[in-house]
Amino acid sequence: MASTLMFFSSKACPLCQRLSIDIGKVEAQGYVDGVPVKRNRLDVLQIDADNQAKWAPELLHYQVTKVPAFVLLDKQGRAVASTTGPKPYEQMQQVLRAFVSRGLSK
Repeated sequence: MASTLMFFSSKACPLCQRLSIDIGKVEAQGYVDGVPVKRNRLDVLQIDADNQAKWAPELLHYQVTKVPAFVLLDKQGRAVASTTGPKPYEQMQQVLRAFVSRGLSK
């Protein structure tokens, strides 16, 4: 089982849309800033927080009240890191890189 990076976003959030491009690169290209993302070591899950009916359990469980938000799950499905709220784009990119690196090292 791989670690999982959960990305909570909203279509109405411009910052979320910018970060979605970065998440898409992680998934499509298989790396972040030259760090390879092996699919069997890190799964990336994009969650549309606008669809609360579908994702309410996850939003409540991980206490996601604002987007964008990242939650990193270890191989056992336990949350080992999360963001506490939106930050400027560059800081959120740094969080993404750090979470990917941490997820790969587990």
